[in-house]
Amino acid sequence: MTKGINPEINELLAMRYCAAELQLFNPNKVNSVTNGINASHARGRGMDFDEVRRYQAGDDIRLIHWPLTARSGKTYTKVYHEERERSVYLLIDQSASMRFATKVAFKSVIAARIAALLGWAALTQHQQVGGVVFDELGAEYIKPRRSRQSLLDVFNLLTYPRKNRQQGGLANSLQFILRQIQSGSTVIVLSDFCSLTSEAEQYLRLIAHKCELINLLIYDPLEASLPDRGIFSFTDNGSARLEIGDTLQTKERYAEPFAKRVADLRNLSRQNRMQFMTLATNDDLAAVLKAGVNRSGK
Repeated sequence: MTKGINPEINELLAMRYCAAELQLFNPNKVNSVTNGINASHARGRGMDFDEVRRYQAGDDIRLIHWPLTARSGKTYTKVYHEERERSVYLLIDQSASMRFATKVAFKSVIAARIAALLGWAALTQHQQVGGVVFDELGAEYIKPRRSRQSLLDVFNLLTYPRKNRQQGGLANSLQFILRQIQSGSTVIVLSDFCSLTSEAEQYLRLIAHKCELINLLIYDPLEASLPDRGIFSFTDNGSARLEIGDTLQTKERYAEPFAKRVADLRNLSRQNRMQFMTLATNDDLAAVLKAGVNRSGK
């Protein structure tokens, strides 16, 4: 049975049903219908007609589409957005350290599922979606577009990796994205951050200075702590083996590297106005995202 070892395209496509009810982003653009009293109701310069939809309580009556309302007998309103769309960049780590799990699925698969949820949610909210899929060997970039095809291109990279064309690794991928992003974009890093170097930290700071940055640390519960009892063996494809005993001192020493990794990234995020979340492989992904993505300073 291979489920949970590799991302599956059908599963990523099905995530759109879970994402439909999520409001994960606060778009950095004027929406003359949905932003209520804080919106600019005038169309003005730089506003682009987006769609017509049924009138909802609280909509600006000045934007009612009177011809369609008269023809249909039902009230419709016009929706305008700024011409410059907000882009969401997903940086999805598929490195060797991500290919580990004791619960539900590999961290790499969980990263792909989260990316699917975020991508579908962004498209639902009229945002452009793209990003980078990377491992330690290379990376592939999909330019953000407000289309399903752009997200499908990301899915294809996750499920059918192509020959890499760019340098891989977290630091290189962050450096590349830094050159692509525009002010007002959102960058979401989906990784276990095992390869977080001082160079990568500096790129995170530069990205956060330019746009919204969300660091989402994915982990397996066994990384955080060992079970209460037992002697545990770990193997790397049969080439190496490590046994860990069940003494309290051993367990505390085992948990230290993960606790430090989380604390370091949390502190970096707080000091540089980044958002930070942790998500375990056995968490309810949609519930955690819904509760956490729009809260900063974690």
